[in-house]
Amino acid sequence: MNLHRLLKNPRVYEAKGNILSFGRRSVRRYLAANFALPVGSRVLDVGCGTGGHADGFSCAFYGVDMNAAYIRFAGAHRPGAFSVMDGAYLGFPDQSFDLTFCVGLCHHLSDAEVRAAAAEMKRVTRRGGEVVIIDGVFPRKANVLGYALFKLDRGGHTRKLGPLEGLLGEEGFDVIEENIEGSFPYRRVVFRHRR
Repeated sequence: MNLHRLLKNPRVYEAKGNILSFGRRSVRRYLAANFALPVGSRVLDVGCGTGGHADGFSCAFYGVDMNAAYIRFAGAHRPGAFSVMDGAYLGFPDQSFDLTFCVGLCHHLSDAEVRAAAAEMKRVTRRGGEVVIIDGVFPRKANVLGYALFKLDRGGHTRKLGPLEGLLGEEGFDVIEENIEGSFPYRRVVFRHRR
C-alpha cells in the first residue's frame, strides 16, 4: 500500500499532519490573526480534510470535503457541521457565509477545477464577506528541502506562484501574502477576494 492511499485514512492523515506538515500551525495562527469573526458569523472551509481549522473560529463553522472518511472523523472530533461535498458544486444557497476559505486545495485541482471552486466559493459568500485561498507553491530553488517536499506532494497540480496567481487573478483574487511567516520549508501564499 503506497503513502497516497494510506493518507486517505483520516488517522494516518492526522498523524502525517502532526509530524510532517511543517508550518501547519502558522496557517492556523494566520487565519486567527487576520480573519477572526464575531460570534454569529458563519465560516466555510472548502476541502476541510479532517477539520483541523475548526478550532480556530468561535463562530458557526462548516467544513466540506469529498473524502467521506475525513468528514466522519471531523464530525466526531471537531466542533462544527461537516458534509461530503465537491468544492466545485457547493450545496449551499447564495451568500450563506461571512468567510469562505480553503487551505491546500488548489494543488489537488486542475485549472478548470480551481476556477469552478473559486466561483462557487464567491457565490456562497455574502456581500461584504471575504473569500480566502491559501495554497502551497513551489518555493524558490534555493529552498531545496521545500522544493523537494512540494514536488513529492500527492497533489497532482503543483504550481509556481506565477501560474496560480494568474489563474486566481482571472477570478478576481489578489495575493495578500507571498509566504505566511513560519511556513518554512513550504511556501504558502494567501489570495483574497472581497465580495
